[in-house]
Amino acid sequence: MPKTHPRMRLSREEEVFLRHWMYEEVRYQAGPGPAKRLQRDHHVPPADVAALIAAAIPEPAEQAAAGDGPPPTEPPVWPWSEEEWHARLTEARQILRERDGPAPRFGQPA
Repeated sequence: MPKTHPRMRLSREEEVFLRHWMYEEVRYQAGPGPAKRLQRDHHVPPADVAALIAAAIPEPAEQAAAGDGPPPTEPPVWPWSEEEWHARLTEARQILRERDGPAPRFGQPA
């Protein structure tokens, strides 16, 4: 039986934004789309958005499908205040730590 990963629950606006972002990430050579511009305008590193995606959409096949498109029909909006963003990023990182277990200590086998 395949292992299922705990998922971070998303609001509809968060899901739309993240799915647009994944779609645009696959097409990065075409230049930033609206979700990537929103991310950049809020001074958020791409790795932080990727952490939220990993916590909320852990299955690689689902991430690939979002990247392949089509994107959501609704335009992306930045759904977080600065405080909400930091809280959601902290929540995502906690989910990822719990999912992956403790990191091996230096000098110990993984």
